[in-house]
Amino acid sequence: MDLAARLQPAPTTRRKTLGPDPFLLAVVVVILTIGIVMVTSASYIIAVGKYGDGFHYAKKQGLAMVIGLGAMYLFSMVNPLVWQRLAYPFMICGVVLLILVFVPGIGVEMGGSSRWLRLPFGFFLQPSEVIKYAIIIFFAHSLAKKGDGIRDFAVGFLPHLLVMGVVVLLVLMQPDFGTAVIITIVGFLMLFVAGVRLQHLLGSAILCLPLLIQVAISAQYRLSRIRSFLDPWSDPLNSGFQIIQSLIAFGCGGLWGVGIGQGLQKLGYLPQPHTDFVFSVVGEEIGFAGVLLLILLFYLLICRGLTVAIRSEDKFLRYVAFGITSLIGIQAVLNMAVSMGMLPTKGLPLPFVSLGGTSLVTNLAGLGILMAITRATQTETGEAKE
Repeated sequence: MDLAARLQPAPTTRRKTLGPDPFLLAVVVVILTIGIVMVTSASYIIAVGKYGDGFHYAKKQGLAMVIGLGAMYLFSMVNPLVWQRLAYPFMICGVVLLILVFVPGIGVEMGGSSRWLRLPFGFFLQPSEVIKYAIIIFFAHSLAKKGDGIRDFAVGFLPHLLVMGVVVLLVLMQPDFGTAVIITIVGFLMLFVAGVRLQHLLGSAILCLPLLIQVAISAQYRLSRIRSFLDPWSDPLNSGFQIIQSLIAFGCGGLWGVGIGQGLQKLGYLPQPHTDFVFSVVGEEIGFAGVLLLILLFYLLICRGLTVAIRSEDKFLRYVAFGITSLIGIQAVLNMAVSMGMLPTKGLPLPFVSLGGTSLVTNLAGLGILMAITRATQTETGEAKE
């Protein structure tokens, strides 16, 4: 072989990934590690008092993590285009599950909300977590097949608005205002990215604003949360208690934190330290450095997801990747903002970190779909170069 031939590049430029995207996998494993440590620390005293086992919640979260990682790996190996064929069945299944929470004997009411379905062996399923991904896949399939009709009000906008309205209504009936807001934001973002006319989106948003305000102030507890957000010190022992204790946690943490397991706010001061306000526990026990690390990890995850969406040549895969990335990113941003007093208090989990089996499993499964799209996109790119 002559020298010129030896210096030629490899005959193929196709890049194939045999397993999950290593970058996404590394980022999510670090987030999961922080999450299980923080959930264990935040829930230990609560679990001892309620179950006599300080690791009760940590064990449940660990089991959900194992199941979720298995689902992530499985979905990462499946051709992501299969979800296009399952868009309608998945959506119908998600709506049926939402309805079942209101059926006596099947749905379970906790804390005044009907959001769970009882499963065998003492487990619960939260259908609102499933419907988030169902509507993303349904929207992606519907938007991808509309073509130029996406800019027509009756074809590209109104049907999606009606479907989203039904889902949001069922979620509000539970009631779960936070999830309804997230579904609405993700839905509108997907419509915007797909090319729906901006005047249609803005017009409907303006028309829906009075309804949103009415829903927000119709319940006394929601109105109290808005007031406490504006001035938590006006009622420091009641409506403002959560956010004040959360801010105290961040303040006590300083730069490097008080040490894992050494935080005091979780000892009856900070409500829901292992779920809604786990980010505050991070701030107290790992400090500002831990907060920045977690923010950076979510930033990397979001950037990777958006890159996958941009590079995908298939419209359906592009919309699914964007929807999944938006869902995880918006939930993370809203949870962190609430914990730091930048938004009114709302029960939203921090993805991959907060206690919650359904949320953890569905988000990891969604990440598996994103990894499958990554592999499909890399194969498309390689074939195009060849």
